Amino acid sequence: MLNLRLDTIDNPRSQRVRTLVNLSRRSFRLKHGLLLVEGSQSCAELLRFYPEAIRDVYLCTDAPSPAIQVARTALGITRWVHPVAPSVMKLFAPSAQGIAVTADLSALPREELPSAEVLKEGAWAVCARVQDPGNLGTIIRIADACGLAGVLALSGCADVSSPKVIRASAGSLFHLPVYSGAAFADLARLSEENGGCLVGLAGKATVDLPSFTASNNATASPLFICLGNEAQGLSNEEIALCNQTIAIPMWGRAESLNVATAAAIALHAIASARTR
Repeated sequence: MLNLRLDTIDNPRSQRVRTLVNLSRRSFRLKHGLLLVEGSQSCAELLRFYPEAIRDVYLCTDAPSPAIQVARTALGITRWVHPVAPSVMKLFAPSAQGIAVTADLSALPREELPSAEVLKEGAWAVCARVQDPGNLGTIIRIADACGLAGVLALSGCADVSSPKVIRASAGSLFHLPVYSGAAFADLARLSEENGGCLVGLAGKATVDLPSFTASNNATASPLFICLGNEAQGLSNEEIALCNQTIAIPMWGRAESLNVATAAAIALHAIASARTR
């Protein structure tokens, strides 16, 4: 354990702990301009890419080695590394694996859509009404792993500043461009204005993923790969705005795939086609 100079936070009713607990609420995050980052990987990525945004670091007194190493790095950035009792840590960061960090919301982009110049950089994952924070964060992580240009979390998606989204992204949120809040129609208009291709994943599409990856559309720039709501998929209105829809072929008895699973299959296949 590091030799920290600050007093251990062990009072669950303190104002600081109440503030940390309330950071799970979007309205509270926006009001105070703060976000809460949990886990060694996400905290390490935040420290690496946005050290200026760091406010406070919270290290559990029984933290495992990876968390201690991140805290040691944090001490080179800020003196505000607080030891926290395990019972208190569970109240505001139950999945922290020993470490959590508060940071300015400025660590996340605020624009709804990227500029036309940025759009031309390649392929983008588009989330339309993906409401589960774990799914959204996982898709951000997958897009990062596949080398995509970024992610567009459209209106109706989970809030990208949610601790659950950040945790599921494993820190990818801090170095992969992620834009949020735009309407699907605005994206479709921007795509058309910039010669893009809007492709939607839809179970009833007549073109399957292997056929698409063999076509010229797979290498279009910008290319937008659209993933729909967990329960309903893309709506009829969203499908109508797409240039093309594609389906992931399935040979078993499962009716559908989880949206993050579908994203992993489709994004990897398309990214592979673009690098050939």
